[in-house]
Amino acid sequence: MDWIKPGRATGLGSLPYQDELTAIKLIAKAMPHWPHWPQLPAKMPEQGFVVQYVQPLIKMGLLAVQSLKEPVFCRGETDWDAKTADFYEKYLAFSNDEPGAGQPFALTGEAFAGMETFMEHFSRFFPQAEGVKGHVSGPLTVGLQIKDEWGKACFYDEALRDILVHCLTVEAVLEAKRLKTLGLPVLIFIDDPGLFLIGASTHITLTRQDASTALAAIIKALQGLGVKVGVHACAGIDWSILFDLPLDLISFDAYHYFTGMALQADGLAGFLRRGGKMAWGLIPTSEEAWQETADTIFAKFQEQCDELTRRGIDSALLRKNMLWTPSCGTGALPVALAEHIYDLVEKVVENGVP
Repeated sequence: MDWIKPGRATGLGSLPYQDELTAIKLIAKAMPHWPHWPQLPAKMPEQGFVVQYVQPLIKMGLLAVQSLKEPVFCRGETDWDAKTADFYEKYLAFSNDEPGAGQPFALTGEAFAGMETFMEHFSRFFPQAEGVKGHVSGPLTVGLQIKDEWGKACFYDEALRDILVHCLTVEAVLEAKRLKTLGLPVLIFIDDPGLFLIGASTHITLTRQDASTALAAIIKALQGLGVKVGVHACAGIDWSILFDLPLDLISFDAYHYFTGMALQADGLAGFLRRGGKMAWGLIPTSEEAWQETADTIFAKFQEQCDELTRRGIDSALLRKNMLWTPSCGTGALPVALAEHIYDLVEKVVENGVP
C-alpha cells in the first residue's frame, strides 16, 4: 500500500504564533492526515531556522551566539581542540548506541517546545492522522549562515562543515525516533533553500558535490530508521541535484518556480517513475495568497498538469504521488495571512485532487 494517499497536505513548519496550542489547532484543522509540529521563531529565537538544530554545538561551546547575530565557531579559543575532541567522542558514543549517549544532543528546552506540545496533545488533536511530518534545517543553508572566526561561511571549511553535518544528522535522527513513538509513518523534510546558490556567480567555490554529500549523510541516517525523507527548496534550483539523491520526496514552491521544474521534466518524470513523491507548494506564502481561492489554486494546478503532459509527464501519476503544501514556512508572516494560507490548504484538501 502506498504511504501517502492522494489529496493529503502538510506544512513546512514555522508559524507566527506565540502559543503552541494555537498553532497545533490550526495545523489540525488544515492538515489532519499529515500534521507537522510547529516552530514558533517569533516567540523563541531558539526556534529560528539557523540556531534550532545546532543547540548541541552551542551547549558544548563550539558555537558562540552573539547578540542579534548568527552563531560563530569559536575556533580561536585555546580549548578548541579539546572541545572538538569532546564533540566527536559524544558523536561516536551516539553512533554506537551507548546508554545515555543521546543526552548531549537531546531535543529539549525552548528550541523544541513546539514538538513537545505536539507530542503531548497528538491523540487529542490528530485522530485522523495517517503519518506525521518533521523537519530539520539543511546543512548548506545553515552552513552559509554560520561563520568562522574570520567571518567566512563555515560550509566552505571542510572540518567545520563536518562538525555541522554530524550535528544536524544526530538531531534529525533523534527527531525521527521521537516521532516514531506515535506509531505512524514518519516523513522528515530537510529544509535547504540555499541550494539555489549552487552555480551562482556570487558563490563560484560552492560545489554541487559538497552540498549533495552533506544532504546524503542526513538522508542515509534517516532512511536507516525506516523514515521517509524529503528535501525542501523554496527557490529556483537545479532540480537534478535532488533527482540524483536517494530521496522519497521533493518539496518546492510550485507557485513561483513551476517553470524551472517544468524545464527539467525528464528528471521529474524519472523521479516519479522511481516512486518519488512531490510536495506541491502551490499555496503561496505571500500577500498573493489573499487573491487566491481553492478554485483558483485548482485551476493553476490543472494548467501545470497540462504543461507537464505536453512535456511527456504522466499527470495522473503526479496526482497520485503528491502532497499539497504552502510554498514555504509562514513564521515571518502576519498572523492573519498565515491563517488564510492554512485555510486555503484546508479547502484544497476538502476538495481533493482535481
